[in-house]
Amino acid sequence: MEDLLEMTLKVLIIDDSDIVLFLHQEILSDSQFTTNPLTALNGQVALDILLDQAEPDTHYLLLLDINMPVMDGWMLLDSLQKHPNLPTYSVIMVTSSIDTQDKRKAKNYPNVIGFFEKPLSGQNCFEMTQMPALKRFFDSSK
Repeated sequence: MEDLLEMTLKVLIIDDSDIVLFLHQEILSDSQFTTNPLTALNGQVALDILLDQAEPDTHYLLLLDINMPVMDGWMLLDSLQKHPNLPTYSVIMVTSSIDTQDKRKAKNYPNVIGFFEKPLSGQNCFEMTQMPALKRFFDSSK
């Protein structure tokens, strides 16, 4: 098993709105969560990034919208489960949906570790640093 302490974290924001992508990039940067997230306008673009450009020793955090054209968030989650050779990843659903069914459905995917309403906030960024799957990337005692 890889030494998890040697892994780096890379963020991939997946949303079909250029405005949301820009806003989330700014919030992530302002909160010092990350300064250079990747972006994708739909699930297919995100899947292509993970299949073609993934770096070894990198844990990917997908900030995933649900409703998008081409490949929505649920289709992406289903596709990710069919690719066993992907890098390690965690998913946080970031959506305008307030449907409790969506929150329940998200719990069926083992890599989904959170569910936030759009837009992200500085508080959300802090909460992400405290999540067990991500905390090691922000532990200052390393």
